[in-house]
Amino acid sequence: MGITISGGDKLEAKLREIAEEAAKAKTVRVGFLEGATYPNGMPVAQVAAINEYGGTVTVPEHDVTVNRKVKSNGEFAKNGRFVKESEANFQTVHHVESYTVTIPARPYFRGMVQQNKGEWGPALGTIIKAADYDSAVALGRLGSMVRDQLQDSIREFSEPENAKSTVRKKGFNDPLVDSSHMLNSADFEVNE
Repeated sequence: MGITISGGDKLEAKLREIAEEAAKAKTVRVGFLEGATYPNGMPVAQVAAINEYGGTVTVPEHDVTVNRKVKSNGEFAKNGRFVKESEANFQTVHHVESYTVTIPARPYFRGMVQQNKGEWGPALGTIIKAADYDSAVALGRLGSMVRDQLQDSIREFSEPENAKSTVRKKGFNDPLVDSSHMLNSADFEVNE
């Protein structure tokens, strides 16, 4: 005695469509993608990796121009503090020998992954249903969500703090934010 089931053609067609879409093997990458560079040509991924894992940077020897303002009585204005070039009436050039800067590890990326990885699978399940099972759209939405989490991690990272000299130079103590170029370069892409 066999059982005959009728109907379900629409379900079967939808399942076949989902399987075909999944077989296209799309992926999403999130981070600092190829081609993202600083204005000086340095890859953003290189700076991001140095911030993540720490490292040393050798600053080559160079000359520095120091701008000051001299009062009419011959004394330095502003207690001899440096001024902008447009305000200066006295400049000196100083040679700075090559030196090494040690950058501590600031694991903002690994910390973000550890904190959020458990929600990505369930989120993708919800997202893919909302995207009518279009994997490219769903992965794009997931990529956007993870990119936002990465940017939040960069903004919120605080330990170890910047060196006091860096805080003076930047005017604030935000270890992973200076020009916001790295922050704004965090991106994602969906590939087939």
